[in-house]
Amino acid sequence: MALDSENLRLTDFLDLNILQEIQDSFAAIANVKATITGADGEVITQPAPTKEFLRRQRAIAMTEAEQQNSPQKEGREYVAPIMVNDQRLGTIRMTTSAGANVVLDESKLAALSEKYSIDIKPLKSVAQSLLRNRQAHPAAIQFLFLLANAIAKMCYQEFQLRQRINELTAVYNVATILSEARDLNELLQRTVQTVAETMNVKAASIRLVDKDRDELIIKAVYNLSKEYLNKGPIRLSLSYIDEVALSSRGYEFVRDLKADPRTQYPLDAAREGIVSMLSVGMRYKGKAVGVIRVYTEQEQNFSQLQIGLLRAVASQAAAAIENARLASEQVQAAALEKQVRMAADVQRRMIPREAPELPGIDIAAVYVPCYELGGDLYDFISLPENNVGLVIADVSGKGVPASLIMASVRAALRAQVDNVYYLYEIIRRLNLTLWRDTEDAEFVTLFYGVLNAATRRFTYCNAGHPPGLLLRDGKLTELTTDNMVLGVSPDEQYTQGIVELRSRDLILLYTDGLADAINFNGEYFGMQRIKDAFMQGGASADVVAQNILWNMRKFVGLTKRTDDVTMIVVRVL
Repeated sequence: MALDSENLRLTDFLDLNILQEIQDSFAAIANVKATITGADGEVITQPAPTKEFLRRQRAIAMTEAEQQNSPQKEGREYVAPIMVNDQRLGTIRMTTSAGANVVLDESKLAALSEKYSIDIKPLKSVAQSLLRNRQAHPAAIQFLFLLANAIAKMCYQEFQLRQRINELTAVYNVATILSEARDLNELLQRTVQTVAETMNVKAASIRLVDKDRDELIIKAVYNLSKEYLNKGPIRLSLSYIDEVALSSRGYEFVRDLKADPRTQYPLDAAREGIVSMLSVGMRYKGKAVGVIRVYTEQEQNFSQLQIGLLRAVASQAAAAIENARLASEQVQAAALEKQVRMAADVQRRMIPREAPELPGIDIAAVYVPCYELGGDLYDFISLPENNVGLVIADVSGKGVPASLIMASVRAALRAQVDNVYYLYEIIRRLNLTLWRDTEDAEFVTLFYGVLNAATRRFTYCNAGHPPGLLLRDGKLTELTTDNMVLGVSPDEQYTQGIVELRSRDLILLYTDGLADAINFNGEYFGMQRIKDAFMQGGASADVVAQNILWNMRKFVGLTKRTDDVTMIVVRVL
């Protein structure tokens, strides 16, 4: 529980036995009768006068000391108030006796000095002066003043110690609360309640930064009404108080909310009965997370210790909020990763497991995706009368959107080839479908060819794709038609080309990821290196494809790839 600074008592800080010992020690050293009373005048200690003291009791003169907090004359007694935090906790009262022969008891004086951390030199000086002066008034008064201040100092140190213990306990409790694996909203709600009770304030709240909405969104609140919370949004760009709190200073306070021009809703604050406010910024690794506020019912200046306490809590809360956000993102990322793996598995099933077998024709393919989900497509479509459709395409973009478009292209193409004979008409219809179903920045490059194994005729249509390469008798020919990419213009008309193949001819179809592969020096693999690797030939279509891939990988080294690499190689036997 927090200490109630308005209702402090002397016995809140010192044990009654200690107070009795202070009284008896003072009486023995000063040869006076002493008692200690509470703020209400009630006697706390029990007097223990000696016979000698009772015989010498007589009236004493008025004190000459007239300083603040110094002992004052009340009837036959001198009184010294014990003051802590400008509050009177109690009083030391004494009645002096004159005319006795008194011997200084140095052992008792040393014991008193050591026990209560009072410098022995002024004590001894005062005691000796007291013994030298039979009247003893100045020395006794000075000693009384010294002892009252010593007790007050001990009380104040105890008060501060207990406050710090309470504050550290609150920070520890908040840290414990926020570290629990429970709902973050509930934890923050418990945090603002703990802060309000520890700091002995009316209310507390936590608001989080929402930059997109330019707003501080309420996340947790303690002892504020719904009417006040619904007063309107706290605009981050207009909340100059919280702007300071979120700056390098880390905090800002308002003495009177209804009178401060920076307050956004002064009338609502007055109706709510809140006057002063302390706002502390919550930051995590330099990032503004939100603010934690406390409100009081009366005007108040917040001490550096209170500000330090709230800043410690704000730091813990900011870390908890960010950790919770990261944990949530991890859960979402894990779920998304699972979905991506499932989609990648579906996509892999769309890729042909093996090339078709045709009489007199050797076909091979290479597919190396850059990410789990790729935007490249290749396909073999079986057609009547020993015909096979060869498809290779590249969708703009990466990841999930590209993979979905790729699946759409494959499905639409297969639907058209079953009903349409001419390749240019198939591509025209495919282009119109993509134009209707994709965004402006989305497009597809595609090369589609039909190979007749019996006649060795290869009919093809190239829609903005890198040109296919025909290697015949050591010479290269590009297979291209002047057509636009798919999905850009609905009115595009497409043309097709035809080539009659011969024995030992090689055809290479590839995506731009092959040419765009880059090494550590920033150089691209490029078209010429593709041609050089292709002209090396090979004993089979697969050897040719793997040799080109090996040359590309040797050129790139350990540089991270940024695009898919796909190839189809046809070798005429």
